[in-house]
Amino acid sequence: MASLPLSPTHYCRPCLRRLYLQTQTRTLTTTPSRRKHGALPTFVATASPDLDDILSTFRDNVFLPSHLIKLQRDLLYKKKNHALLTSDEPATVRLGSEVVQLKPLSHQKDEPATRPAIKKVVDLMTETKDWRNLPGFLDGLMTARRSVKGFQLEKMVRKANECGKMGVVLECLKRVEDTGMGLWELRVAREVMWGATAKAMQADWSEEGVEKGAKYAEMIWEMMLDPRHREKMHGDQDAKKRPEVIGVLVQMHAARALIENIGDDGGLVEKYVKMMLQVWGNTETKFEEGDWDDANHKLTIWSPVWHGMSMAQKVLGAKTPLGQELGAKLKELESLVGRARPLLLAKSTQEGPRRGVKLYESLSQVSL
Repeated sequence: MASLPLSPTHYCRPCLRRLYLQTQTRTLTTTPSRRKHGALPTFVATASPDLDDILSTFRDNVFLPSHLIKLQRDLLYKKKNHALLTSDEPATVRLGSEVVQLKPLSHQKDEPATRPAIKKVVDLMTETKDWRNLPGFLDGLMTARRSVKGFQLEKMVRKANECGKMGVVLECLKRVEDTGMGLWELRVAREVMWGATAKAMQADWSEEGVEKGAKYAEMIWEMMLDPRHREKMHGDQDAKKRPEVIGVLVQMHAARALIENIGDDGGLVEKYVKMMLQVWGNTETKFEEGDWDDANHKLTIWSPVWHGMSMAQKVLGAKTPLGQELGAKLKELESLVGRARPLLLAKSTQEGPRRGVKLYESLSQVSL
């Protein structure tokens, strides 16, 4: 198997000279492009042949070209060079510790569309080893300049949370420069913070589960201060100024206070309740009559807040000034529930009630 450089008959004189000069000081396997992007993402085998096939196709046909310099990409995409890649001594390139064979590619035939592929990848991820591939997949998409929209990241986080894979979400957030999963996107931040509620729910609101949920919520809250997660943020997208995000912290600390019988959990319940009430006007709890999709969205994001506020009242006292202020806002949320729940029940599918109803009913049955 022959390594680059390649036969001079396949290049014009200027291209050949550039190729020659590069190989006198370094091999083509250590080009500036290689040093900038790092090694190719690697994926672990999954239980799904379809998932393995998608990841392999993206690695070979999308991620690999993004790690090459222009001369190398010309080998892949220009038909006049394809004979060289299919000869008895095909060309290879070294990326990190890996030697990769270069094969002819077509932009039209060999590169899958991003949006449907992302949906399929997330749908096929079910087991722990499947989810381990998510950070590398996002890393490859970023390097290849394939756009991943906020709503797609939101759905990834939601599915990961539902599968109990918050650790994978955390890894993506820590590698934000590589994955593009940033808390500057409010819809993503909401879903990430909901992972704390999911931790407690999946542990049946045990003391250990609530403790883990509270620690996770605090970890995400601190991460929201990281400059890397704020650089692309718009004013109205700041999750730290949204009551539905702070409300999850209220929920976790109020639950811990009640379960462990520790009063106000070191003053954290009062702290976050005051913070939440101070920014209460930064969001909307109402929806248009008959708009079941918006009703589902509102009930989903506000159910954990309603649950947390109900518990916080028990911790702080319903007749205290702060408890009374909480009570007034609780009535607002109860009005939301009263309007949204019957509308959504009427829109149930074969799989059951909509997400907002399921979440509300699950939380309403929790007694601490």
